[in-house]
Amino acid sequence: MNVIPTQDIAGQCLHAFTQLVPVSRAAFYCVDRHLQVHDFSLHGMSGEMHRDYLDNYRQFDPLHPRRCASSELAVVPLGLAMARQPLRDNHRYRDFLQRYGVVDVVEVFAHRDGQPQAAISLLRTAEQGVFTSQQLSQLNALQALLQLAVAHLPAHEDALADLTPKERQIAWLLRQGVSNKQLARELDVGLPTIKTHLIHLFRKVGVSSRTELVSALFL
Repeated sequence: MNVIPTQDIAGQCLHAFTQLVPVSRAAFYCVDRHLQVHDFSLHGMSGEMHRDYLDNYRQFDPLHPRRCASSELAVVPLGLAMARQPLRDNHRYRDFLQRYGVVDVVEVFAHRDGQPQAAISLLRTAEQGVFTSQQLSQLNALQALLQLAVAHLPAHEDALADLTPKERQIAWLLRQGVSNKQLARELDVGLPTIKTHLIHLFRKVGVSSRTELVSALFL
C-alpha cells in the first residue's frame, strides 16, 4: 500500500468536504491509539481560535475522540455529543463556540481497527445555520472518502510504542516545530521541566537533537 504524506491527505479531504457541504471553518487531524489528537490542518480557522481551543477548551469538547470512541459512529452532530456529557462542560464549550460565532459543529471520523484514526471537524456560523438532515446524510456518504484516505496514512505507532503518553505528546509537538516555550505552555509546566523531559526523551530514543528525534520516530 502506498503511503501518502499526512498533509496531502488532509488537504484533499478538507477540499472535498468543504466544497460539497458549506462550512465557515474546518480542521483535519489524526488520532493515535491513546486517543490523543495530532497533526492538525486548518481551513478558515485562525491560529488564535485554534490555540484558544487547545489551551482552554479542549477538555470540554464533547466531540473529542476520547468522548466519541465508544459510540463508533462515523458522523457525530454536536447536539448528540452534548447529550452524553455533563451540562457544565457543555456550557463551557458553548462559550467557546459563541466567542467565535459558531452555531453548529459536526465531527466526521474514520476508524481503523475499531477506533478513530483521523477526523474532520466542520463548523458553521449563524449565516449558514445549523447542519440540515440532508447535509448530515451527505456527510455520511462523504465519510467513505475519509475512510479510504485514512488507509494511506503513515503508521507511526510502532516507533512510538515504547514512549509514555506525555513523551508521545512531546514528540508530536516537536514534529510540529514548537519551541520550548510553546511546549511549556502546552504542558503547563516550567521551562526547566521541559528541558528535563527533552533530555530523558533524547536518551530513551538514542538521539541528541530535535531533528534526530523527529527523524527516528516519524521518518
